[in-house]
Amino acid sequence: MNSFPPTDKSPWPPHGARTDILAGWRSWAERGGLAGIYLFALFALLGTAPASIGLALFSLCFFLTFTQWSRLARDPVALVALAFGLYVIGHGLAAALTAPDPEWSEAAAEGAKDWLKLLLFIPFAYWAGGDPGRIRRLLLLALLGFTLGTLLEIDWTALNAAYFAERYDGRLPALAFGMFTGLGVLGLLACREAFWGPATDRPWVWTRRLLWFLLMAAMLEGLLLSYARGSWLAFLIAALLLVFLEWRAGSFRQLMTGARPGRKWFLILLMMLTLAILLGSQVENIGQRLLTEREAIATLASGEATAVRSESVGRRIQAWILGTELWTEKPWLGWGPGSSPLLLARSERTELLDYRGVWMPHFHNTYLEILVQFGAIGFILLAALLAFLARGVRVRYRAGGVPGDLPRLFLVTLVFVLLWNFTNFRVPRHDWMAFWILFAGGAYSLVLRKIIAADPRTSQVDAGEAPGNKI
Repeated sequence: MNSFPPTDKSPWPPHGARTDILAGWRSWAERGGLAGIYLFALFALLGTAPASIGLALFSLCFFLTFTQWSRLARDPVALVALAFGLYVIGHGLAAALTAPDPEWSEAAAEGAKDWLKLLLFIPFAYWAGGDPGRIRRLLLLALLGFTLGTLLEIDWTALNAAYFAERYDGRLPALAFGMFTGLGVLGLLACREAFWGPATDRPWVWTRRLLWFLLMAAMLEGLLLSYARGSWLAFLIAALLLVFLEWRAGSFRQLMTGARPGRKWFLILLMMLTLAILLGSQVENIGQRLLTEREAIATLASGEATAVRSESVGRRIQAWILGTELWTEKPWLGWGPGSSPLLLARSERTELLDYRGVWMPHFHNTYLEILVQFGAIGFILLAALLAFLARGVRVRYRAGGVPGDLPRLFLVTLVFVLLWNFTNFRVPRHDWMAFWILFAGGAYSLVLRKIIAADPRTSQVDAGEAPGNKI
């Protein structure tokens, strides 16, 4: 029986008469899996409850319909993901059973559950099907849901010029908001040609380009309003990398070819003018934000890390010092999932208190968090998972059949997030989990498609769904 998800336009192609009850039930499960990933993508950054329903739906349908377990078991990404999952379960159980008090035991159980949810990128990848058009649609739905949620958060009755001089801190903390808006800009730039559509697609071509332009302007303004310096730096480096990759792929030459190049120039100039206006309106606030921590940075550069005192850099430095000390106490296995907030709260180091008098909930460094919670073993497993995933996408792209915009987007996203993680931590939160499932699942679907297509029973499905450069 075929074990590859159906297309968006038609049910799963049958391999014979399917008249029994089991076949009909399976067909409904296949449709449910597709419905689940679209529901999840739309509400990933918009509504927790609908996104959770979509997550549960496509995960359940995956386990009910997937049959290629032997092939999946030979893939290094799936093997490392399984190893990490078993490690989290074992570590969480051990931490819960040996916890010094009920609060620690509950934190270990909840932390293990949150980390395990990250492995659901595999069911998502299966239903994404390795179809570039479907992957772009899913990412676009997530971007539209994020934009809609942000617009609904704004108090339009009280909106005035002062709003654009304040730091955004609505549905998401400013640091997370800066990350998602920065990723939105990168996604719109990398997939612009697919978003715009062919020039002959009138009258929708300019409607699509207008929507692209409005989304781009909104994401840029959101990135600036976040006043998140870590997000700005990560975005700048990732954007420069994207420009280099586009130049090496010859995308800039292609942009100027084809019918009516004057209109393309007009869109580029309009985008540059919009960027100049957005930056001009924020230049004073950006300058103040960048200079706020100059004394702390100078102290840090002098080698006196423990002497740094400030609301942002100072608290991070003190947290990193404490986290490093805690990790060296249990370097291989760590303290267990969900242990970081309790370790910080019970450290009795008053310098870790933030300006609101509340203990820091984490170490503001994803890598240090992983080391403290899971030790070097957990860190190595997660690093191997990322490495094998990146390698799989690279191999698929070089083998041909995959448009270049998605691998470029996945690469710059990886660079952006790896840099962002140096000064922030949000991995167990719902929004970060949704981001990981969308991007890691989309990337892995390109690899999983090839794994399943190696089966003669599924090769015709792979051949019949050639990747396209459109949304």
